[in-house]
Amino acid sequence: MAGGLRMKEKGRRQPILGAKSNEWVVRPTTAKAVSGLVNHLNMRLDWNETDVLDLFAGTGSLGLACLNRGARRLMSVDRHPAALRHLNSLRDRSSDPRWSVVQADLLTPNDSPLSLSSLGGQPFGLILADPPYGDARQEGLVERILDGGLLISGGLLVVEHAITYRRFSLRHQAQHELTYGLSRFCIFENN
Repeated sequence: MAGGLRMKEKGRRQPILGAKSNEWVVRPTTAKAVSGLVNHLNMRLDWNETDVLDLFAGTGSLGLACLNRGARRLMSVDRHPAALRHLNSLRDRSSDPRWSVVQADLLTPNDSPLSLSSLGGQPFGLILADPPYGDARQEGLVERILDGGLLISGGLLVVEHAITYRRFSLRHQAQHELTYGLSRFCIFENN
């Protein structure tokens, strides 16, 4: 648990901090899906040696689950003002020095900071990407990440998407796929 924070406590959803009514429509990853993914990653990662980049962080549930498991560092990236207020509020409450929050539009290629220099200069061992379902601009995202030097050799990229979405990459094949309800995680390894 990162600084005493959980996205769900005793069966009740926590409020989205900083969001006004109808300001931010979210599709949070279910607790079952987060748990299943993190349990799968436990077999592949040494959390104490893993730096995590959470792209399209939203509520922060995926990145926080990694921090709770002992990730060395978490950088959460989102563009939406309400998401940023929520993430910053959670980070401030946790006082966890391993966690940073960055504002960026990751789906606009000209504005996209998907480069090592813009993200602190250090590659990551795990990148989580949960782009908006159905947004055509996510096509090519896998290539931009895997070909962009953001992952260490052997690092993992996890892309969450709707089970109906099929075209993430024309050049890279997912090594694993995990399905929970209407969501699927495709796991790519940087070789």
